Order: sequence, then structure tokens, then C-alpha cells
Amino acid sequence: MSRFEKFLAGWSFRGSTPDYDPGDVIEVMVTGDEGGETVARIGNSTLRIEGAPADALNTRVLVAVETWDETAHAGTGSYRETVGESSF
Repeated sequence: MSRFEKFLAGWSFRGSTPDYDPGDVIEVMVTGDEGGETVARIGNSTLRIEGAPADALNTRVLVAVETWDETAHAGTGSYRETVGESSF
């Protein structure tokens, strides 16, 4: 293995359309409210969050992924807990 290969070992590019499996627990930033549903956008993907508190906008929350559609890059999840505030 060359020095260059060693240097790049483990590197990968992050896509704008991540994939999740039901049961994954992820930390997301709540970015909006669409039609009364709390929403987090992760890159070009959208996660609708059920059970989030009314003041969840612009907070970081833990969400358990319930459903995920790889083709539509969208899913639903259930609110677990608030873990932080916005950094801006």
C-alpha cells in the first residue's frame, strides 16, 4: 500500500441523499413545519417527525426512523428527545 493509499484509507464522499433503515436512531436538526408536521431535511432528503414538541423548530433532536423510501429520499420517524439548540 502506497503512502497515498494509506492517507486516503477510510475516506468516502458523503452524498446528499443518505439512506436509513427502520430502527436507526439519528440526530437531526428540525428545519420546518409543513402542514402541521415537523420536518427535518438531511441533504436533499426529508424526514417527517411524529410526536415532536411544538417548540422543536431549530433544535437538534433524536429520532427513531420508522419508514424510509430510498427512491423518494423521504421517510417518517418518531421523536425521542431534544438534545440541543440551534448553533445560530
